[in-house]
Amino acid sequence: MYKIIDNCITKKKQKFIVETIIDNHSFPWYLQKDVSFDNGKQQRPCFAHIFVNEAEENSHYFNLIKPLFLKYIKKQIINCKTIIQLPLKKTKSTYDTPHVDSKKPHQVYLYYVMDSDGETVLFKNNKIHKKIKPKQGRLLIFDGSILHTAYQPQNSLRCVININESKDERHI
Repeated sequence: MYKIIDNCITKKKQKFIVETIIDNHSFPWYLQKDVSFDNGKQQRPCFAHIFVNEAEENSHYFNLIKPLFLKYIKKQIINCKTIIQLPLKKTKSTYDTPHVDSKKPHQVYLYYVMDSDGETVLFKNNKIHKKIKPKQGRLLIFDGSILHTAYQPQNSLRCVININESKDERHI
């Protein structure tokens, strides 16, 4: 159902990603009304940067990120984005709107840029099946048809790179 690979890239490459998208003050982040991109129903804002949208490259930063994951991704990338969530203090820890990233058949590669709270949640039969803790250098791979979400971070920034790979036979 899912696969977890810790230290999927070298510590040097992990540091490069942090320096490129977190520590770089000129990296362009764009405000989203809701992290689940559901028109702000939950009112859980985040900042996002879209590298690839519907198989069209959208950012020159993609050329820095893409080579790091070529070891895993063999087919066309249909969507790729990074999302950063700020801690949202709530009285009770709750998760964001469960969703799938695309209606097209795809594989999800979720890379954790840094250690944080805000576990990723995978569902099975509309019930929580697995919670995965964000850990720098961890790659979570799962079928894109699986309903998923994340708990809103309460204590630290939560940053991921989300890559959707087509299940078509076309190669990158």
